[in-house]
Amino acid sequence: MKKVNRNNGAIDVTTVGGRIKKLRTDAGFTQEELAIELHLEGKSAISNYENNSRGVSAEMLTQLSRLFHVSADYILNGDSPDNLDPIVNEAIEILNNLKTDKAKKSALEMLRQIQILER
Repeated sequence: MKKVNRNNGAIDVTTVGGRIKKLRTDAGFTQEELAIELHLEGKSAISNYENNSRGVSAEMLTQLSRLFHVSADYILNGDSPDNLDPIVNEAIEILNNLKTDKAKKSALEMLRQIQILER
């Protein structure tokens, strides 16, 4: 039986679980892949986090923050650096969504070259 998506694909990022789900899907992980990455027994733990059925421990919060390159404050409270320039926020989003370390390093090197040219 196919699951019915009642929210048309929109993820509610007003909850801790919703923010974890958004981070996971934006990074291209399945629940099972994220569980493996975090050394958890199975995808049910991730599902419980995303459904707000299970609280996130300090250790898990640290692991999620590092993995997704966001602050613990963002995961817990939805606080993001709103004071940043929208273009900077977009650049951060693009870098976060790159899949490989090689791609991230290449993009960072390109930004460094542009910075040198602007001096």
